[in-house]
Amino acid sequence: MPILKRLNMLLLTGVLLVGAAAAGTSTGTAAEIKQEPESKDTIKLAMNEWTGQHITTKIAGEVLKKMGYNVEYVTAGYIPQVQGIMDGDITATLEVWEHTIEGNYDKAVDSKKAVGLGDTGITTKEGWIYPSYVKEQCPELPDWKALKNPDCAKLFATADTYPKARLIDYPTDWAPDNVERIKALGLDIVAKPSGSEGSSVAELKSAITRKKPVLIMFYSPHWIFAKYDIDWVELPKSEPACYDDPKWGPNPDATHDCGWPQGWVRKLGWAGTEKKWPRAYRFLEAYKIDNKLQEDLLLKIDFEGEDLDKAVAEWMDANPDVWKAWVAKADAS
Repeated sequence: MPILKRLNMLLLTGVLLVGAAAAGTSTGTAAEIKQEPESKDTIKLAMNEWTGQHITTKIAGEVLKKMGYNVEYVTAGYIPQVQGIMDGDITATLEVWEHTIEGNYDKAVDSKKAVGLGDTGITTKEGWIYPSYVKEQCPELPDWKALKNPDCAKLFATADTYPKARLIDYPTDWAPDNVERIKALGLDIVAKPSGSEGSSVAELKSAITRKKPVLIMFYSPHWIFAKYDIDWVELPKSEPACYDDPKWGPNPDATHDCGWPQGWVRKLGWAGTEKKWPRAYRFLEAYKIDNKLQEDLLLKIDFEGEDLDKAVAEWMDANPDVWKAWVAKADAS
């Protein structure tokens, strides 16, 4: 680290500690966080279609407000928002997933009208889940080859699939590909599409209440991982060759003999943000959350029914050290 930058960070730390002594905290006072904004124009943050993204966005937006900026939350379609950012109608979107953005992210950045703001901090995962207590009956789990054992497969069977295991698959309109994967891995599993995500969660809750085995296609982050003790089936690691080269993987005669690719989750901003709101831009770069933070709030909102704004406000009141550290990092840049 350059000496000048180290000195700046030391000076900043000293200022924060002085404020902490006055406020009784370890990260500074509201007066140090709030500054006159470089522009009074409104920073517009995209709100997409799922609760996790709302949490990611609301936390960032509320911190920006405390920093002195005017912030507006704009409802935006997931793919259309990219053009809105390139046009400057939206300032930033804070949770875009690699495997659902369909190349639009790269096109936006390549156009020079949008800029990458770094990783959001969330790690995504898709695959087959089961309640952890099932390992008592099938000790070979989480290895996927455990499902080749008829005794283990039968644990997940239902009347209409016996003796084969039942997999509660994604809803049909999510375009699941488990039928091909199950066949490629040589497993005695029948994939049954769920009617909805809610139906899958209801099946999980019912099984856990009765302490019965259940196998479900699911994804994280999600509140179920904050509420229940859940494990993932460990499928062969995904590689691009798995989907187009039959010789790759455990089955030399088939593709899809692997798990799902796990991609990045990033932030994307309008190219003019750094010039117009440099401090806000640095904050958006520094801003990162993790799965636990999001899943804990998802549990409050989607399971316990708490209002989004209330849940975010309570989290910020309880965790000033966390969000003030993002601001400090931005100011030290």
